[in-house]
Amino acid sequence: MRTGILMLIALVLPELARAEGPVRLYYVGEAKVSSASGEPMGSQVYLLQKTLDREKATITERAVIVRPGEAAEEWTMRFAVKEDNTFTLSEDSGRATGNGKLFGPAWKWTYFKGTYKTNKGIEIEDENFLADESAGSARQKLSGADGKVMMFMDLTLKSVTPKTYEILRDGLLKK
Repeated sequence: MRTGILMLIALVLPELARAEGPVRLYYVGEAKVSSASGEPMGSQVYLLQKTLDREKATITERAVIVRPGEAAEEWTMRFAVKEDNTFTLSEDSGRATGNGKLFGPAWKWTYFKGTYKTNKGIEIEDENFLADESAGSARQKLSGADGKVMMFMDLTLKSVTPKTYEILRDGLLKK
């Protein structure tokens, strides 16, 4: 009986150790906006919670975006990750959909490239770089329904604590 219990523990423990729960990362950063010709157009502030859920094969990004002179706006994007490291993107309120590809070790990806379309006809070509979990950068090219480039956004993110994220989010989204 003891041998059976020991064997069961020896078989189950490694599986339990591998069953990792969702990983949450928190970031604050700035997006510098420029025109199609490269002329500066100002900045936007980003606050981001990124959840990687290997078990559900999803990445969820909850972003609070602050533009000059406007109220903060929250977007929740969901990436459904497939076995071949491709993904489909949806936004909770239906404002954007798209797809792309993740590169690097699974669930520790270091780069992804995607193309999204907003419900207003804007196409976004998005490249994200994440060498490690402490910082990230992205470049987005936004084009109109006519295919003409409207602007570029260069985003830089730095990690923050979960508490800092919650304090900032609560302050920004006060009604």
